[in-house]
Amino acid sequence: MKSTSSSNRFNSNSRLLLGFLGLLLSGCVLLAGLGVMSKTFAARIGSPHAVPSASLALSSKNDVASNPGPAHRLDEQGNRPAGMSFLPVHPRSTRAIRPAGNGDWFSLGPPGGDVFDAAASTVDANLVLAGLAPGGSFGGTLYRSTDAGNTWSQVVPLNGTSVFDIEFATDGSAYIGTQDSVRRSTDGGISWTLLNLGIGLNDQVFDVALDPSNPLTVWAGIADASGAQPVNVMRSTDSGATWSNRTPPLATPISCRGIAVDPSNSNTVIAVFGGDFGGGQVWTTTDGGDSWIDRSAGLPGNPLNAVVYDGTRLLVGGGLLFGSQLLGLYESPDLGVTWTPLHDGTWPILVVEDIAVDSNDAARIFVAIDGGGVNRTTDGGATWQIGIGDTQALAGRSIRFRPGNSQELFLGTSSLAVFHSTNGGDTFVQSSEGISELDLFSIDANPLNPDEIAVAFQGQNNGGVLSSTDGGAAWHLESAPPTRYSAVRFAPDGTLYAISSGPSSVAQEGLYRRENNGSWTPLGPDQGPLYESDLNTMRFSLNNPNLILLGGSDFGVAGFEATIWRSTDAGGSWTKVFESTAGTTERVTDLEILEDGTDQNMVAGWNSESGDNIGGALRSTDNGATWFDSSSGLPAFFRGPRLCASPADPQTLLISAWLSFQSGGLFRTTDAGATWASTGWTGNQTVGDVACHPINDQMLFVTQLSGGDAVLRSQDGGATFTPFANGLENAVAPRELAFAGNSRLLLASAKGSYGTDLTTATPTPTPTVTPSATPTPTATPSSTPTPMGTVTPTPRPIPTPRPRPTPRPHPTPPG
Repeated sequence: MKSTSSSNRFNSNSRLLLGFLGLLLSGCVLLAGLGVMSKTFAARIGSPHAVPSASLALSSKNDVASNPGPAHRLDEQGNRPAGMSFLPVHPRSTRAIRPAGNGDWFSLGPPGGDVFDAAASTVDANLVLAGLAPGGSFGGTLYRSTDAGNTWSQVVPLNGTSVFDIEFATDGSAYIGTQDSVRRSTDGGISWTLLNLGIGLNDQVFDVALDPSNPLTVWAGIADASGAQPVNVMRSTDSGATWSNRTPPLATPISCRGIAVDPSNSNTVIAVFGGDFGGGQVWTTTDGGDSWIDRSAGLPGNPLNAVVYDGTRLLVGGGLLFGSQLLGLYESPDLGVTWTPLHDGTWPILVVEDIAVDSNDAARIFVAIDGGGVNRTTDGGATWQIGIGDTQALAGRSIRFRPGNSQELFLGTSSLAVFHSTNGGDTFVQSSEGISELDLFSIDANPLNPDEIAVAFQGQNNGGVLSSTDGGAAWHLESAPPTRYSAVRFAPDGTLYAISSGPSSVAQEGLYRRENNGSWTPLGPDQGPLYESDLNTMRFSLNNPNLILLGGSDFGVAGFEATIWRSTDAGGSWTKVFESTAGTTERVTDLEILEDGTDQNMVAGWNSESGDNIGGALRSTDNGATWFDSSSGLPAFFRGPRLCASPADPQTLLISAWLSFQSGGLFRTTDAGATWASTGWTGNQTVGDVACHPINDQMLFVTQLSGGDAVLRSQDGGATFTPFANGLENAVAPRELAFAGNSRLLLASAKGSYGTDLTTATPTPTPTVTPSATPTPTATPSSTPTPMGTVTPTPRPIPTPRPRPTPRPHPTPPG
């Protein structure tokens, strides 16, 4: 039976509460810090300093990049812990229906999403359900297929509810484990009834187990809510109408990840447990849960995720990539008294998320591997086939047989949704059409061919690059390593690049380039054998194909300072031309090269990640060799700044940012970043990105992260904005905008990509009017803005650059 993935570690309700408390705390910190803000601004970016121009040569080692965010969110190799809701540079919002507006957006795909279980009906050969839980967290949904998994449609009433497990009873009724209790359907998954567990708000269910001998008996494995929920195993003997606590005598609460019931004896039950960041246990009962025996001895003490029992052989699997908490697959012939590893030395990854045993041949065992696809044995574990059906690059979450069919399997994966095999696993084909939940972080179009589009996506510890050559009608998974990707860009010559952001245990972090034969080449920068460069933005020169800039931050043993890297030989070697003061936690969020024909003038956006919410702009006037703070005219609170360049004047740039947790604003420079002034617009939502039209200097677009219309448009140079969001009513985390030619606008979001045609006639560009220095809040027509006081830019002296030693070279690991 399916046991929920280790990616689901925290109860959603407690997460929401903690998030709310964190927001209040941040507000208190902000208020408390106002009295010393001017002192903070005196060192605006912690006294940024230049780095001597010594190149860091490209290394051949196989390590990967990081992930935007505080240090505790990643291990030293860039693995994320499980089940946490991550807030990168642009946090995602929960699913809220957004008001509509002009725009006429349409979905481009690509299909995908974090599917934590996919199961076929026991009575209807065409019915398949897929449960989604983004990043193993809350805010997911349920999809339904009535054509055997070929196409899918969302079960709208469950929009926003993560689904971790799906179980069909023999009569065709279905049970799901969700972020809010267990639900039951008797009409093939069209409608669902909430079954009240009676344990309060902390009722996230990771696993549901149906008793094969008694159709009325249902078991539920429950999350520990970070220690706040001591009831972790429950049983119902009346199809979920009432429930009783059957939790073993655990020393402390620990999440129940999987439950198995003896098919011939309802009283014999096995429950497996896994901690949020470590620890795992196996408990067995032979009296229906009245008493339990701890059978963890002989197993690694790491999280357990899955369990299968046929009455004779007990199989358990587990592990967690975060912290390299490996486990693999174990078997016991005596109900857990003794254990023997069933995995062998051919397994590259010992993280088992799910187990499926052929009901017609017990020697055929399939396991879903996080980051390794599907492993198969046909001889009871004596030998194994690794990553069968070309799945080795997939993050497997669940593996299921169609009931009674030894040849047909459904594989649920992180990011790429559902894969289907009809030949016993020899081949798996993506079967996700209609599942529009892929978490995109970046989008771009080829300047030489607007129909060629690329997107970067991320899962918990997986990701990739997808491309389309027909404007988004069909998509191709690129052969880049299956790591998280924070950005994609086409260079002026049409070459595609992408920034990999970990884990380093999968592939080297940093910039990758697609070659003419479709392969990808790692370019660096590479600071060492661990996850040490957390990059998220890049820019290419229009004049010099060898000049490339990268921005982000260091990570881990390298520190957490904001960084800018420069290559003058097309990525052959790199120089860290900017690094903020040692000990700071800051990030460069965007880069622009002023297109004045010289490549001398450059501007970067940056912000602190220490909780003080300050940020600003950096400037270089010497081809990027050195950088200094240039934030004159920008306000104190300045989070997530993004840049775009005016098509009419190379000295004019726009920069967007959060101005509070409830507002965003836009500023302009007309002197290459030396000074900034508000365009006159302040919105009542946080801003995610800004895009300047390629030929019309009066037309601008911004995305809104925290609510309201997903995209706004200005036709007066940023003085006012109006909604531009028809078709984006359900958009989540609208992160990045990009133009495909001059007449099509693209959007990357946490629910895939969108496009809209800009068919309005383009007016002749007009001279940019320098706005007043003080922004005047301007209401967005779709809603009434929250009243705000006048934002007064706080002047701060430019810090004196200080030299920093060149990073030491690292030896290349053998092999």
